Amino acid sequence: MKRTISKGALLLLTLCLGLSAVGCKKSNESNKVKQGQSVSSEEAGMSTNEKDKNETFKPSDYTLQTKKEYVYEFLGLKFKLSDKFKKYMDDKKIAMLDDQSPIDKELKYAFLTFNKMTEEQKNAVINKKGDGYEKWKNGLERVGTIGIFEKNTSKEKISKITKCDTHTKIGVSSDGKYDCYLSTNSGSESNLLDELKRTEIQIIDKKERPENGFVLSEKTDLENTEAFNKESVKDLRKLSTKDINGKDFTSKDFEKYDLTMVNVFATWCTACVKEIPDLVEVQKEMKSKGVNMVGVVTDTVDDKGENKEAIEKSKLIQKKTKASYPFLMPDKTNFNGRLNGIQAMPETFFVDKNGNIVGDTYSGAKSAKEWKQVIEKELAKIKNK
Repeated sequence: MKRTISKGALLLLTLCLGLSAVGCKKSNESNKVKQGQSVSSEEAGMSTNEKDKNETFKPSDYTLQTKKEYVYEFLGLKFKLSDKFKKYMDDKKIAMLDDQSPIDKELKYAFLTFNKMTEEQKNAVINKKGDGYEKWKNGLERVGTIGIFEKNTSKEKISKITKCDTHTKIGVSSDGKYDCYLSTNSGSESNLLDELKRTEIQIIDKKERPENGFVLSEKTDLENTEAFNKESVKDLRKLSTKDINGKDFTSKDFEKYDLTMVNVFATWCTACVKEIPDLVEVQKEMKSKGVNMVGVVTDTVDDKGENKEAIEKSKLIQKKTKASYPFLMPDKTNFNGRLNGIQAMPETFFVDKNGNIVGDTYSGAKSAKEWKQVIEKELAKIKNK
């Protein structure tokens, strides 16, 4: 049976699949999982092994993260949450998720949801298989939503879709086809409602719907330039950063190996951390073949600079997993922009000895055996050039 996966659900799916060492590979293969694509469990790579049925994850770890500004070009909206509301999100009191009408049909609505989490929901651990996640998500108390609805959609229908009873119209989308609303649930806590209502929302030029139908992709470049495109980032030849212990790492470190595997993760990502012991095994075995490995811990740097808490957590993870390869911190350029726009972690890419980004990008965790196969394939590519 097929189902439509929104960005938030896709992020969760990718990370959950990572728990059984399965991920989404970004290639041109027919079984590729795209953002927002409707896929079956088989196409997505879900295993039916008895072992997987018992694997669990913590859904609160996979909600959308706080940012300085959110820019949704396919919605024609951008907004800034109040600092206090972002603190609620960072403290896991609020879960930010997303939802849109079926991607294979005409767009009727798309919005971001803000939901109150109880301590029980915050700490809930559920089975990867089954309907545990849907039950968890549906059990959250809706605080409000920000999004667009097909023009002339009745407020009664919007109430049913959003689980909110109060709707403030922000305006009409730039193409004139959709009404933009901030919706709230009057029964929610007054302090949460007050802070959500302080959100600064602005209507911007709305881009045409992408081919895959998914409109909740976000623009992460806030400099009013072109929306980020990973394909435009070709090299890391000017990279200069530090690892979590303060040791310098530059593009010259790539010169020591034919290929460097760059594993991008975050300390809050359970699947990422559970994968590291496999990566340690891979690094030890593949080093003799001219392959190195580095990790990049995205949350060690935030809008205020270095995130001391995440750095200390990274050091603990490195110690417990016995990882001998460096855990790097994002530099001011965010690795020449390569780290921008990553929605599903872990994400892995490769760099050759000249600092050029080469080969395919891999989303999701894999087993040591699978990574060795991937590396052999990527090595063969650069040697056959």
